[in-house]
Amino acid sequence: MTSTYTLRTVIGAPPAAVYAAITEQAALQTWLAERAEVRLADGVFGFWGRFTPEGERDKQRLLTFEPDCRLSFCWNLQDALTQVDVELERAGSGTALTLRHAGVPERPDGVAAVNDFWKLSLANLASYAEGRALAPKCDFTARRPGEVRATVEIAAPAAEVFASLTEPDLLDRWIAEKAEVDPEVGGRMDFGWGAGPVKILELDPDKALAYSWHYDNEPETVVRWELDGSGGRTYLTIVHSGFGDRPTDDYQLGWQAFLVTLKRMLELAESWQPVETLTA
Repeated sequence: MTSTYTLRTVIGAPPAAVYAAITEQAALQTWLAERAEVRLADGVFGFWGRFTPEGERDKQRLLTFEPDCRLSFCWNLQDALTQVDVELERAGSGTALTLRHAGVPERPDGVAAVNDFWKLSLANLASYAEGRALAPKCDFTARRPGEVRATVEIAAPAAEVFASLTEPDLLDRWIAEKAEVDPEVGGRMDFGWGAGPVKILELDPDKALAYSWHYDNEPETVVRWELDGSGGRTYLTIVHSGFGDRPTDDYQLGWQAFLVTLKRMLELAESWQPVETLTA
């Protein structure tokens, strides 16, 4: 069984700048991958390394390209030949980018989701093209014994970041669906997913938040947020623990994709537009 993912985002840079970012080797090695090789005229387009799922070399093959408009390539994932099509259209002074990834095999438990990989990558692409600071990429070679840990720097004060972790209307903008929060220790925390947060375990305004987490038939785990803010900037760290021997690549990438979404939401304010999943 395979899936097709279609994602769309609007980038605050013209199509020529976005096209350069997705087709120039140095740019790809900044926002997407550890290593890349691009010679479009020779039919060469590839990326690999520790920031790429199944990060061996020679996994991609160029199909077609049209300057400032589109790029298509094959990508071998889980021994299946998938296809990625990227289309660019002018949107006011910026660019509407649509990415379609077809033929993606069903992933085993614990394996990172391709959809999350593209959410994180496209958000970093937008930041790169706009001249903004990037969020950390996911290292697929790192060992994660029993927990997920990630940190992002956000150009916003800790009070604003904390509000985005605890206020339902703000949670609904970047992670939740009809969130419900009873803001006290022992209070309810719900993203509206039918799974996820359960009960608040720690609440220290502008400094820390922790809650229990339950998903499907897995044992209960704990999500803890730590905020270190000064000078209008905040280092936000998430530690999701209690997984035991379960692989955590899926959670690691998923949380990092959410972190870059939160970073861009707070830094861009009213001009922010999320990476939208149109089909999955």
